[in-house]
Amino acid sequence: MSSVAKKITPTSFAEAVSNRINGHYNWRVLIVEDEPAIAEGIQNIIAPPTSVIPIHRSSRQRPNPANGNSSPSAQKDQFEVVWAKNPTEALKFVQDSIAQNKPFAMGFFDVLLGSSIDGIELVRQIHQIDPRMYAVFVTAYHDRTVDSINQILGPDKADRWDYMNKPFTDGSILQKARNAVSMWNLKEQKKHQEEQLAEAANLLLQGERANTVAAVGRSVAHEFGNLLMHIIGHAEIALIKSDVTTMQQSLATILKAGDTAASVLKKFKKMHNSDQSIEFTEISINQSIDEAVDLMGHEFKKRMIQVTRPIFHKCVLEANHHSLVQVFMNLFINASHAMPHGGQIDISVTRIMHGELPNSGMVEIRIRDHGPGIPEEILPLVLDAFFTTKGQQGTGLGLGICKEIIQSEHQGEFHIGNHPSKGLEIVIRLPEKQEVSDERS
Repeated sequence: MSSVAKKITPTSFAEAVSNRINGHYNWRVLIVEDEPAIAEGIQNIIAPPTSVIPIHRSSRQRPNPANGNSSPSAQKDQFEVVWAKNPTEALKFVQDSIAQNKPFAMGFFDVLLGSSIDGIELVRQIHQIDPRMYAVFVTAYHDRTVDSINQILGPDKADRWDYMNKPFTDGSILQKARNAVSMWNLKEQKKHQEEQLAEAANLLLQGERANTVAAVGRSVAHEFGNLLMHIIGHAEIALIKSDVTTMQQSLATILKAGDTAASVLKKFKKMHNSDQSIEFTEISINQSIDEAVDLMGHEFKKRMIQVTRPIFHKCVLEANHHSLVQVFMNLFINASHAMPHGGQIDISVTRIMHGELPNSGMVEIRIRDHGPGIPEEILPLVLDAFFTTKGQQGTGLGLGICKEIIQSEHQGEFHIGNHPSKGLEIVIRLPEKQEVSDERS
């Protein structure tokens, strides 16, 4: 076991994160390798002793510190490394780490351990003890395929493992460690913030007075806003520097989600100040829908939900983009919950006219799921605050918030009903942007 403490600069991403989780950033790494030379090589790459030159695992050599080419980023890492020689020892280390509340953020696992179980089965067993841990498999080209690993670990763990082929470079090992550790800490931040938001919602559900709710809301909005600032800022840096297409797409989605969440929390923070108005701009309703669909992409894929667009007219509104994204996100979440085993969501955007009057156009958005619908006897109640059909998993606020945004903020219409064929259908009507006629003589 080796631990190297190095000072982190105030602008480093690690410190920004560590300030969020009670001042603690998890740098713990487990190496499971039956060959001491390889285990020592990995350890010296990510946590090099000050007097030891790391062992190189490929022909691509690291820069010589004597030539002044050492990477300044190396001074920011504080990896705490534990080496396990076999699966039994690894399982014991993981169990002890949970008991001591010092979990590992990630681990490097050799696939062929020369034991009764290989590294993939070991990770499957570790995830039963600690499902949060990230795993990087260090494998030869013909050990296992990506599909076979995914089948053993399960699709729900697809985002918790990665692999790299031998021979590896120092840089690839170090970057895998940094990425996995960063993802572990970011997810813990998200969990921490969700707990804060849940606590605020619980106070609301208990019927606290409006000023108490506003105070809680301002506090949560402030804290969550700070977190989002760090996530967005460093996601932008990663997006600029990355040359991996998949990472760029994922980070772009993080930026959109953070931007929308920041706007929602900004409105929550203004609850106590009624003289501040909602900002309206010229937007494409199709863009707001597309962004909500993109943000739900992972959830739709996980739940095997297909999105169709039977009618999709291009329409422009004077509206608040983030508010509408919030509405559509709420509706898509409800629809996905209504179809836990997969299904379909139909989204239609249609331009309609009210009579023959000029500039009387409306945009009609229909969102229909193919779930069981809502019993007719309780359908009139679903828009009431705090009414929910989800038991303890629901707050009864989602549809009420949607109705408030559409009707009060945007002077639109919000209707809910069961589709004649199957499922629930939401109908939203919003005024289309009016064109100013040229009446110059």
